[in-house]
Amino acid sequence: MHTTSNRLAAMATLLAAVAALSGLGISGLYVDAPNWVQQARGTDLATLFLAVPVLAVGLWTATRGSRAGQLAVVAGLLYLVYNYAIFAFSVAMNPLTAAHIAIFGLALWSLVIAGRNAADGAEPVTERLNRRVAGGLLVGTGAMFGLLWLGQIATTSTTGVLPPDLVKAGVSSNPVYALDLAFFLPLCVVAGVGLIRRNAAAGFAFPMLIWVTLMGAGVAGGFLMMAMAGDTIALPVVGLVTVLSVAAAILAAVAVVRPASVASARPATLRG
Repeated sequence: MHTTSNRLAAMATLLAAVAALSGLGISGLYVDAPNWVQQARGTDLATLFLAVPVLAVGLWTATRGSRAGQLAVVAGLLYLVYNYAIFAFSVAMNPLTAAHIAIFGLALWSLVIAGRNAADGAEPVTERLNRRVAGGLLVGTGAMFGLLWLGQIATTSTTGVLPPDLVKAGVSSNPVYALDLAFFLPLCVVAGVGLIRRNAAAGFAFPMLIWVTLMGAGVAGGFLMMAMAGDTIALPVVGLVTVLSVAAAILAAVAVVRPASVASARPATLRG
């Protein structure tokens, strides 16, 4: 990746580690409704123990020429952009607000500078993916959550009744709808279709598999915080998110450890 992009990504990673540790360790830092606080702290949990290590290892291996490392950095930056956009726009102002905005900006600019180039060089990693399974998971994830969010928007628009989750969180509009429907879920679908069809969009498949893993961990972290606070949680939703997250992690991990010779030696019609 570009040197400037790496420096911005490293700064975002360091700030994210500090912000997540503070969010978990400082009582009363977040001043939102309890449910929204629990979700924020669940995100902090996934950030500190998964996203930051993914970014740190990715940056370290990327400097040594690892394509998988470069793509892991892209995935980690996408995760930071997504979550810190929510922190910047939808979490009540607190002592970390400036840091949250800085993480959002640093991660976004790092992606703008070098994200596309990293995806363009993804073929050595992409060729190791199980194309049909990984592509199907990405397309299915994008379609499933896209339909779910559109259904909730349609219901609220026609009835004027907010979804229970928004009522608990004390917010009147869900930033997840905008981020998912405008960019991240379409990118999942495009990457999945590209992987199955073997076109240029396949370069985003590996980062999006890691992104699904990280986002799933953040959602699971939120549910964990809610359970610890005594709230009722929807176990089927927890199970579904966990399955998607673990499956995406396994597919990405196999692509990293699978020998290149195994993937390249198989006829193109048989791959994935």
